[in-house]
Amino acid sequence: MFTIRGSAVDLRRGWTRRDCLRFGLGGALGVMAGARSALRADAPTAGQSFGRAKSCILVYLFGGPSHIDIWDMKPAAPAEIRGEFKPIVTNVPGIQITEHLPRLARHADQYAVVRSLSHGDSAHGSAGHTMLTGRAPRILGEVGPNADDYPHYGSVLTSLRGAPHGAPPFVSLPWAVSTSTNLVPGQNGGFLGRVGDPFRLELPADQSLNFAPASANLPVDVTDEREGRRRGLRELLGQSDPLRLNDAATPMDALYRRAFDFIDSGATAQAFRLEREPEKMRERYGMNVFGQSLLLARRLVESGVGFVTVYWPDRKDPDAFINNGVKDSVAVPAWDTHGLKVGKTANFPALRDTLLPALDVASSALLEDLQARGLLGQTLVVWTGEFGRSPRINTDAGRDHYGNVFSAMLAGGGVRGGQVYGASDKQGAFPADNPVSPADFSATLYHCLGLPPDATVPDRLGRPVAISDGRAIPALLEGT
Repeated sequence: MFTIRGSAVDLRRGWTRRDCLRFGLGGALGVMAGARSALRADAPTAGQSFGRAKSCILVYLFGGPSHIDIWDMKPAAPAEIRGEFKPIVTNVPGIQITEHLPRLARHADQYAVVRSLSHGDSAHGSAGHTMLTGRAPRILGEVGPNADDYPHYGSVLTSLRGAPHGAPPFVSLPWAVSTSTNLVPGQNGGFLGRVGDPFRLELPADQSLNFAPASANLPVDVTDEREGRRRGLRELLGQSDPLRLNDAATPMDALYRRAFDFIDSGATAQAFRLEREPEKMRERYGMNVFGQSLLLARRLVESGVGFVTVYWPDRKDPDAFINNGVKDSVAVPAWDTHGLKVGKTANFPALRDTLLPALDVASSALLEDLQARGLLGQTLVVWTGEFGRSPRINTDAGRDHYGNVFSAMLAGGGVRGGQVYGASDKQGAFPADNPVSPADFSATLYHCLGLPPDATVPDRLGRPVAISDGRAIPALLEGT
């Protein structure tokens, strides 16, 4: 996994060319011939939605957002179920969401809400793997990643579709999410290997909300001539039999070439520079980690990046980030609102004061911005967590992990907006209509991105593995 942080690459001193070449900028070039052959000429292309999305922004709400307090409210349920919030009408008759998303309520015609997702897993780790890959891991629970994990959606897309010259095909930001014990699996290339890993960009140590490397160009002491000699030497070494015939060297060659492409592509490197964005636009998204991450995601897909995952901040320390001398409350507590008897980590104060306002401001800005730039129709945007929260409020005024039913939201890129798909029961405890599995959810995403679910990628032994064992949901798609 390529990560720009710590001693690996110090953003305060900027990128060096050695950093670029050593880490290869993560991601893959999609050089696996067996994987490419899976995109058959006779793959299903019916409907206007297939392949309409040139890129995808996945907004991963780490911790598990409460479906019953956000997208699937139960105002007629008992108080211990319905909670403190009230629903509000949206700009689509019959669709209601929480009162604390007033901006998003004005965009309901652009998105679809799925209220019947279910997998039954209530562990951050394994449920996270499931929702980031569309596949349940082999081991359930709070386990870390391993080499046999299924690959992230972005890794699959990279493997099968590649990327334009110079553009990282798959970017993740602003950090990798983790539980108290493990990195959440499903965030990288899994069995596709390191060539499937994302270019992972992390918030700089100075907490400046400028995510770009200080320099994406060659150091001043490396002239074009010197850089050319280095490339020539590397090419010569790569032609030697020990490296040319070494299976481990093949993906490294792809990473080297991607690093060179990125260095050559000045326009792509500029997409990372948020400071070039008008101040009013930055403020519209919200001057916090999450808001600026979504703005950067828009800039990246506009520059040709195929897949961007924005992970909700998972910092547990309320003093983790200070912006201009003010605590950035968006850094905590993620969406894991079990609740405490005191403090704002209880479900309702956390949602009302911290989580929902930032989600509302940044997400509505993203939809408006993509629409204004003519990008929404070709950009699939997905909001989901690993699960929902329990219908019954616990004794600490919180809601617990709950994988039996939860909600997600999709917009753009072939999705038919202005609708709710599926339903939970009266208490928001189980699916009551049109249950949606993670497999069908993943097949729907892949369909919009132009990948049939029976397309395959090779596992570590070269055996073909279907990218999904589900089916795209026709009701969610335009023109079907």
